[in-house]
Amino acid sequence: MLKTCLAICVFILCFPVHAGNSCVVLQYHHFSDATPAITSVTLQQFDAHLQYLEDNSFTVMPLREVVAALRNRAALPEHCVSISVDDAYISVYRNAYPRLKKRGWPMTVFVNTQGVDQGIPAYMSWEQMREMSKHGVTFENHGHGHIHMIRPLQGESDHQWRVRIGDDIRLAQQRITRETGSAPQLFAYPYGEYNPASIEIIGQIGLVGFGQQSGPVWPGANFGALPRFPMAAQYAEMPGFKIKVNTLPLPVVSAEPVDPLTPVQPGRPVLTVTLEPGSYSPSGIQCFISGDNVEPDWSAEYPDRFTVMPKFGLQPGRHRINCTMASQQPGRFHWYSHNLFVRKADGGWYAEY
Repeated sequence: MLKTCLAICVFILCFPVHAGNSCVVLQYHHFSDATPAITSVTLQQFDAHLQYLEDNSFTVMPLREVVAALRNRAALPEHCVSISVDDAYISVYRNAYPRLKKRGWPMTVFVNTQGVDQGIPAYMSWEQMREMSKHGVTFENHGHGHIHMIRPLQGESDHQWRVRIGDDIRLAQQRITRETGSAPQLFAYPYGEYNPASIEIIGQIGLVGFGQQSGPVWPGANFGALPRFPMAAQYAEMPGFKIKVNTLPLPVVSAEPVDPLTPVQPGRPVLTVTLEPGSYSPSGIQCFISGDNVEPDWSAEYPDRFTVMPKFGLQPGRHRINCTMASQQPGRFHWYSHNLFVRKADGGWYAEY
């Protein structure tokens, strides 16, 4: 996305930046040079991330406090960042935790409890998590079995699917509460996959949801699927990192389709976005789909609305539409990301990665 932001830096806009009511949430998995690159940051990368945040006076906040501030529309620091980690891998304890503890910075870990309960060596132990909880680390819900939540089993009815998904989340809720003494308030969707029904389920349990689409969180975002910036491999390199941690929300009022699941492939799904009046310049908006620059098509009937569509049929898998706009603050950009989960032409599911 670096080329995305650099491509629009010629625009200097004079619109509200939503500073003080947004925060960038970073999403990590592994902290190691020896784990799969697609879900890992090297220790050199992570050290550079932390040093940049420290050198540039970022406020690193607990994720629960960020969510509470957004819900109450309370002010947030001008340069706000929250650090989150999915899956509770052992490298979190060995490598991330000591670095954050040294700085006195908080971290949120979303735990899929099955791997921990089974004592799989790749995961932390409950004892280690109890130690970390005394030093600024909060443990939240990532489901029990780390399942593809939006995928029903063969022959499974909608009711059966809802019961199974709800049971998986509630089991993780019970295990984390019992082992750490603190009931989770937040939920991260495994693989970043969600739909309106899964949002409804976590809402009934009393949880706020997080996906893996990029962009900062702000009061206008969907609290059933809040965005985070994934940090791994080339997406964790410093030029892109600096841009991402300084982003501001693109003032999106609505985005359709609400359900990111595209039932059949091949296809060219259309995204319709409505922005806050007076908060943008049409010439300043640029959108990218799977790396391709896609020109927004502005509505003649609705002046604050545009549509974007892929140039070609999307392959089965997870895709994101990223729309950005230069801020009036040099080096900062407004950012919105929308998920598309594309199924195969025969209705089958795509691979995990």
